[in-house]
Amino acid sequence: MKTWQRWAGVRVRAALVASGSLALAIGAGSLLFVVFLQHSQVHDVDLSLTQQAQTLAAVVSQSGSEDIELPARLGTSSTQQVVGRGGRVLAASTDLQGHAPLTTEQLPLGRTRLRTTSLGPDSIYRMLALGAQDARGAPITIVVMQSLEPAEASRHEAIVLLAVGGPSLVLLVAVLTWWVAGRSLRPVEWMRRQVDGIDAVSLDTRVPLPAAEDEVWLLGGTLNRMLDRLESAASAQRQFVSDASHELRSPLAVLRTTVEVAVAHPHSTDWDATAGVLLEETQRVERLVADLLLLANADERGLQLRKGDVDLDDLLSAEADRLRNTTDLKVLVSVQAVRVRGDHDRLARVVRNLVDNAARHATSQVELSVASGPEGAVVEINDDGPGVPVEERDRIFERFVRLDGSRSRQQGGTGLGLAIVRQLVQAHDGTVSFVDASRVRLVLPQ
Repeated sequence: MKTWQRWAGVRVRAALVASGSLALAIGAGSLLFVVFLQHSQVHDVDLSLTQQAQTLAAVVSQSGSEDIELPARLGTSSTQQVVGRGGRVLAASTDLQGHAPLTTEQLPLGRTRLRTTSLGPDSIYRMLALGAQDARGAPITIVVMQSLEPAEASRHEAIVLLAVGGPSLVLLVAVLTWWVAGRSLRPVEWMRRQVDGIDAVSLDTRVPLPAAEDEVWLLGGTLNRMLDRLESAASAQRQFVSDASHELRSPLAVLRTTVEVAVAHPHSTDWDATAGVLLEETQRVERLVADLLLLANADERGLQLRKGDVDLDDLLSAEADRLRNTTDLKVLVSVQAVRVRGDHDRLARVVRNLVDNAARHATSQVELSVASGPEGAVVEINDDGPGVPVEERDRIFERFVRLDGSRSRQQGGTGLGLAIVRQLVQAHDGTVSFVDASRVRLVLPQ
């Protein structure tokens, strides 16, 4: 089976389909042509016999039964016979002299009867019988015959011509289709070779596009766009690893330096302060590793949500109480009873990350609100800080992105909080964005 699949490539299959379709068409057309030719030839013979019989009837109607004289030749036929009552042959052409009557049927005046007959083993004739009468009004039957051998010969020649020409044409079309398909697929082979040579270090390579904007051109464009995505993904992965290494280096360096100083000067070390530094940096590493693990899992197989009913107003109220208890910020809350379907823990993390982001930038006040709108549940979080420039409002949701000023490591940010927010919100089929300098809007379907 595999050998057949390798042999029967696109070129062979295209040639087989084209030649097979043509063979069927030629076969059906040839059959119809032969049938039509035969019908047309017999019809022409019948018309000729009818004219001959009518001419002979006009001649006989002027003679008595005993003195009928046949014309030397009528049309293309020289086979004629006049039959009277009782099947008596009154007159006959030379080739029927002494022949038995061709018919004994007495036809009414003007009535005709057509049939195909033979006068020997190899002779086929078309015979027409016409009811007529002689000059005395006696009923007679005019019989005229014409050989079908010329028609049979021409039909045989047509069949031979079709039998020879049809397969030759089919073979020619098969060869041409195979050749044209090969020419058409040549750019595809070039693309295959180009893509086959692309590896992780040459993702910037692109396949050549043909001049004609056809299906092959579309395929090449699709491959190039795929390579663009692969290059972008590989670049993002390298950047992710680099940023993660950089983020981990800072707390690890603090941990190592603190431990080295404590070991070098054990008697002068403030162990309570050292323990505090170690705990803080260890917690920072733990948070960073957890965030990295969440994003890595989301990239690899998507986020697994345990959906249930979630009261967004309760989440916002809890965060407002936490801010009041842990900061000096003024917290304004405007909530309505709003419930959505989602993962409670994931949505709680979304709200907390957004609230922490606002609290980190705020000067003195944070506003929290939730309500139902036409597009779904709408959560808005606003602070009175410096805000986010317009050109940065989309980029800030990317991983490890920090802006100048308050958005720094010293303020506790790792550059992953908003990236995690966007990942979790998208998993809930929602949207999150900055609608102005310091106002974030979260929309979730209800």
